[in-house]
Amino acid sequence: MDDSGNPGAKSGSEFLPSSRKSWTAVIVPSSVASAVETGLTIFLDGVREQYGAEELHFTEIWSGTGIWKDISPGDRSEVFRWMGKMVHGFGLPVVHQTVSEITFDDHPDLKRSIVGDRSGDWSLDDIGQFGLLMLTSSVAGHLRKLAADAASDFTLPMPLYVDEGVLPAGLDRPLPNWRDAIEGPTAKFRRSTDVRGLQLADFAAFAITRSQWIISKRSAQPALSPADAVIMEAVGGMNVLNLPWYVGPPEELHSRNYDKWMGDDREAKGLPRHPSGQSAS
Repeated sequence: MDDSGNPGAKSGSEFLPSSRKSWTAVIVPSSVASAVETGLTIFLDGVREQYGAEELHFTEIWSGTGIWKDISPGDRSEVFRWMGKMVHGFGLPVVHQTVSEITFDDHPDLKRSIVGDRSGDWSLDDIGQFGLLMLTSSVAGHLRKLAADAASDFTLPMPLYVDEGVLPAGLDRPLPNWRDAIEGPTAKFRRSTDVRGLQLADFAAFAITRSQWIISKRSAQPALSPADAVIMEAVGGMNVLNLPWYVGPPEELHSRNYDKWMGDDREAKGLPRHPSGQSAS
C-alpha cells in the first residue's frame, strides 16, 4: 500500500476536494510472488544502472525532478510503460480508496461516532489513517473472495506492507481486525528499497490519482497529449477491483463528463448528487 501524496491539491472539481487522501493497494498473488519479485529486481536493477535511481517515485519521474531532471520525457515515459507492463502482465489486483471531509459529511453519524476516537494506536478522525484502515478493510474483503475462487493463488493470511509515512520504516502497527486475511493482523511500514513491491503501489497510486486529475482539469478536445496518454495507458491496463470502468474515445474524457459520472455514482449509492447537497456553482 502507498498513498498518492495529494493532500491540499485543488482540482477545480467538487468531487476531488483538497481535503482528500487517497491510498492504493497492489495485491501480489502468492502463486506469482516469486516471479514478480524477480521481474521487479531485473527492472529496477536496469533503471538504477541506466539512470542512477535507487527507487522509483513516480511523482518525480512524471515531473522530471530530482535525478530525473535531465532525463528526456520519452525516456521517463518508457519507465512508466515498463512498470505498467509488470502490473498489467501479471494481472495484479489493485484496490483504491479515497477519504475526504466529504466522506464524513455524507455520513454524519459516522463522523460523530469517531471524533476523538481511537482504535489501538489508530486515530479514526485522522483522514489519512482512517482512509488507510478503510482500504485495508476493502483489501481483506477482496482477498477472501479471491482466495475462495482460487485457493492455490492466494495463501491467507497475507503480509501487508505499507510505505513509510504514517510510521517510520521498520515499525509495525497492529490492525484492529482482518486477522483471517492479513497476517498479524499487522501493517508493516517499510521503505520501497527494502520491499520492492511497494514501488508497484507507488506506481498504481500515482497513475490512478493523476488520471482523475487529468480528466477533472481537461476540456473537450479530440486527442490526449502524449504525457496524458501515458497515464491513461497505465491506468487502462490495471486490474482495479473497486472502481467502475469507462470505455470511450479520448474526447469524452473531460471535466463535464467527469462531474456527471461522479454525480451519477453518488445517486446510485443513495447520496445527494452534489457532495454538499447543493447544486454545483
